[in-house]
Amino acid sequence: MEPIDLYLGSDLGLWALKQTPPDCIKQVITEDDEISSEAQARNINVVPGNPNNVNFEFASSGLSVHYPKILGQSLISRYSKIYNIHPGFLPWGRGFYPVFWAMWEETPAGATIHEIVAKVDQGPIVDQIPVEYYPHDTGYTLFSRVRYAEKQLFSQYSMAIIECENLPTTPQPSGGTYHTKAEFFNIKSLENWHSIKTLELVKLIRCLSFPGYSGLEISLEGQKFSVSMEALPKNQNSQIG
Repeated sequence: MEPIDLYLGSDLGLWALKQTPPDCIKQVITEDDEISSEAQARNINVVPGNPNNVNFEFASSGLSVHYPKILGQSLISRYSKIYNIHPGFLPWGRGFYPVFWAMWEETPAGATIHEIVAKVDQGPIVDQIPVEYYPHDTGYTLFSRVRYAEKQLFSQYSMAIIECENLPTTPQPSGGTYHTKAEFFNIKSLENWHSIKTLELVKLIRCLSFPGYSGLEISLEGQKFSVSMEALPKNQNSQIG
């Protein structure tokens, strides 16, 4: 067994940290204050800042869980192996917000663990779990099931990485999809939303519905609104007044 470097972000990164024994972690690389505090409370070294520009003593292997920065080739090459858990069914869903794009474009959804290479989300695949989606799903309900699949992959493979097992991989199939942050925010605030057919508009609102975040952002006479969708409890009668 050899301690690994954990690259962590978001609530899933915090969850992954809590699942991993401290003596299995050489250091945590994060920009998240809550993750940093949790690591320090467990006496785990934290590397702040951009790891591409920071000198530190690397572990032999690494694992990234929702870490927000792109790792450069010079950093990647310092590891014998470094892996990533991604909330998309690669090669579909490369880049940002793969759950939204899977629903909106009707492409496969799921979670993948893969080797990290210089090209974003294009490394060889260790394993992946497909996740179905349904006509009544919102972005959040599908996201929740994808998140569960990511946890399954972490639970299955994190100790194997720590124990330096040689994880077999397969190259990614050709094709797939890739999207940037800008593409997502452009469709989230469509100026021509009123020209979209009704069913497509409902679908877009459904895909963008996520508690705690604005949904489809529209403008009416200069006033901006957020439009989202929330499931009603079954058998609830509508009431007016």
